[in-house]
Amino acid sequence: MPAPIKTAILGTGIALNHLHWPLLGSLPDMFEVTTVMERKMAGVAKSVCGDKIDVVATLDEVLANKAVELVVVTTSDKTHFDYCKRSLRAGKHVFSEKPLTYSSVESEELEKLAREAGKILGVFQCRRWDGDYLTVKRLIESNTLGPICSYEVFYDFYRPADVVLEGANNTTTEVHWKDDPAQNGGGIYATGTHIIDQVWCLFGFPEKILGRVWGVRGHGVDDCFDCYFMYPARPGSIVPLFVRATTNWISPLDPQPKFVIKASKGGFVKHYEDDQWFALDRGEVNSPSYGTEPETKWGTATLVQPDGSFKNEKIPTERGDYRQVYRELAESIWANDPSKNTVQVSVVIEVLKIIELSLRSAKENRWLIKGVDY
Repeated sequence: MPAPIKTAILGTGIALNHLHWPLLGSLPDMFEVTTVMERKMAGVAKSVCGDKIDVVATLDEVLANKAVELVVVTTSDKTHFDYCKRSLRAGKHVFSEKPLTYSSVESEELEKLAREAGKILGVFQCRRWDGDYLTVKRLIESNTLGPICSYEVFYDFYRPADVVLEGANNTTTEVHWKDDPAQNGGGIYATGTHIIDQVWCLFGFPEKILGRVWGVRGHGVDDCFDCYFMYPARPGSIVPLFVRATTNWISPLDPQPKFVIKASKGGFVKHYEDDQWFALDRGEVNSPSYGTEPETKWGTATLVQPDGSFKNEKIPTERGDYRQVYRELAESIWANDPSKNTVQVSVVIEVLKIIELSLRSAKENRWLIKGVDY
């Protein structure tokens, strides 16, 4: 195995403490985090990563370090394009939190720049390794429910104004950059980049798009969205496929819904959020149970019987594993082969185009139709 990839992380927010540091630390044969960029130099980096970490205040200091091979961008969304672009131009491999950018055109520019520089550009679309999504994917691919006609995915919270999630404890009261409309493109770029990415992976680009966005927490950010996508009938069906992807930040439901699927021979309902975020927060990334879900949280399939009656059965949740994103990143860097990444930047760009069309639909208050509007 090649030497671990010397890595710098930009940013000391939630993503450092609760995602990237524990994930990278769980793969010591693949990555060695040597540097953290902490713009305010408040001591957060060393408190999270330890005293051996080199802490710097600027990106220029990171890029001047010839030993750094990979730059992981976890700063606020609006900084992603500039930081990724500068890092690629400095000859570094780059791995960005989602969204890669707020613009498909900017992401295309980064993809081209990475290709010309001969460097790997990756995006942290970790929700492709959610156990519930992998379960839904298996049900669809195995045709267990028959051809599906309706797919709904929810990413809801109960998080009123001035409450920002810090790890598993929903107690912070300070206003976060995500609640600042000058810095945040809205919920569709936050959770939407995950669940619309899942939609693309299952079904591709929609034939019709209808989007709705609105804010509920009084900060001027459109933190909620409700997107509807139409696709041709699936093989074996005459019914067009209806897809819904939605987030509501004021959803006082317990447990929160996640997936509702309806098909010709049955349906599937799944509640509860994938536990990996919270397991990482608890320091359990190396636990044998990491990525698993107890039977009490499994989803329920309703299967149509030959006599027309219904039979309910629990469906075991597939094991999720966010570490796979980083495993593939290491393999792609060592081989200098972007095809080793399941998450292709070309697909990330497609998802951004769907988001842009959804926002256009919301603004124009109408369905957008493939071949007519895009």
